[in-house]
Amino acid sequence: MNIEWKDILVTLPQLVLVTGSLIVLLSQFTFKKNRTRMAWQFSTLTLFIALLLVIFGISTADGKTTLFPAAFTAFDAVIAFSGSLRYSAFAANSIVVFLVLALGSLFMMRRVLADTNLDFGENYFLLLMSVAGYSYAVCAEDLITLFIALEVGSIPILVLVGMNRDSLTNNEAALKYLLLSAFAVAFFLLGIALIYSVSGTVRLRDIQNIAPHYMRSQVMVLGYILIFVGFFFKIGAFPLHSYIADVYEGSATIFTGILGSLSKAGGLFLLLKIYSVMHDGFRPYLMPVFLTVAVGSLLYGAFASLATRNIKRILAYSSISHAGFLACFLVIPKDTNVALFSTLKQEAAAGFYIYAVGYTLASLLSFGIIAYAEAKHPEKGALTIDNLGEFFSGKGLGSWSLAISVLSLLGMPPLAGFIGKFFLFKYLAFSGNLTLAAIAGIATAISLYAYVTIILPLFFTERKVVTEEKFGFGESGRVVLSVLLVVIGLFASFTAFLYNTGITAMQRIF
Repeated sequence: MNIEWKDILVTLPQLVLVTGSLIVLLSQFTFKKNRTRMAWQFSTLTLFIALLLVIFGISTADGKTTLFPAAFTAFDAVIAFSGSLRYSAFAANSIVVFLVLALGSLFMMRRVLADTNLDFGENYFLLLMSVAGYSYAVCAEDLITLFIALEVGSIPILVLVGMNRDSLTNNEAALKYLLLSAFAVAFFLLGIALIYSVSGTVRLRDIQNIAPHYMRSQVMVLGYILIFVGFFFKIGAFPLHSYIADVYEGSATIFTGILGSLSKAGGLFLLLKIYSVMHDGFRPYLMPVFLTVAVGSLLYGAFASLATRNIKRILAYSSISHAGFLACFLVIPKDTNVALFSTLKQEAAAGFYIYAVGYTLASLLSFGIIAYAEAKHPEKGALTIDNLGEFFSGKGLGSWSLAISVLSLLGMPPLAGFIGKFFLFKYLAFSGNLTLAAIAGIATAISLYAYVTIILPLFFTERKVVTEEKFGFGESGRVVLSVLLVVIGLFASFTAFLYNTGITAMQRIF
């Protein structure tokens, strides 16, 4: 394989991320003073440069040749490394989401980690490497490259989960996540092996053209199921959800936020990409799997959230339920006319994209504000329904940030969560999944109680002692919280734009 300059330019955002992460790591050995501060500054600069490159893209001076397309406005795609990577509108849009979530996490980490014993420069190196891995993964054109890039994105998150070595619950969470991740990886690799054994290729474009055949259909279907098992673990969907509550609760909260937003976004967009690879003839065979995952996640997450008073565990079970909502976009009824598959896939992809963006932003905001609260009041222990009033006054930025994020997760209009669920129920009605729509509605109603139990202590409970919110957000923290609040609150303003770009990305994914 001959590597040309064009190949390097196509992967320029990823190379910026990798180079920046290495500079951050080297700075920890080179400088003796202010190493963590310098690591944060280098990381911020790296993410901003990568974001600008992805948003504006690069073309030749005459504008006739696209070296790599700009996010949201591109209609073309560029192949690199002999077809191993393909930078398309789908890849560009996904990378923008990764970079925005990483920037939000970065600004929160600086202040939160400074109040703990976890303020290491290596944290920023791991964050950049995770973004780089997921960015390579969404560009991957074969299953092997996708797998390697996915693990490059996932392993740094695993290290961050276990960063607090002095905490037994943190060690337990990291060990559980590690062991179960190993099983998920094994299933994923076995699925790749089965598909390769039948098709003789790992190229996604070639696999997409393989129709069902009586000699190979069962093996292909099993291969797809095992690959989807790996992704269902990544997004914490039923029945691969067992680690979610313990890992979310045991990890340092700011790292839980990264796991619940950046890592979740990576798993979701890659799940959508592989779902789009399948030949339409295989979809009826996999519908029972998607339906089981969707219904199981919806009901388990909703009911489990009622049985705990720990805020992080409530949000963990909420994430399982939201994985079920997102899995609903993958369900196409068996009796659907094959001619409608293309239209349904585009509608599903656009709705999936809008829901995923809104959910990950709300998840980052909720865990971020909890991280600020726990870092400033470590003597009060974990945040629960019973002691929520001791952390929040009901009047400050912290109270409103937590309330808005929770209401968005619930699906309260006009917040981002409502827009996502609007597109979900629109798709379910359009595709004829009325029973699944009813189950999704029931799950939303059940989870209403859990969300309300968070809202009530914030604003409607009398406090014996007047609580002052002194979380020490800092200027960067206030900026990122304010931006997240505005985006989540005014999400409807971006809906048409996101819908159209989602349709475009789906059309240009291959």
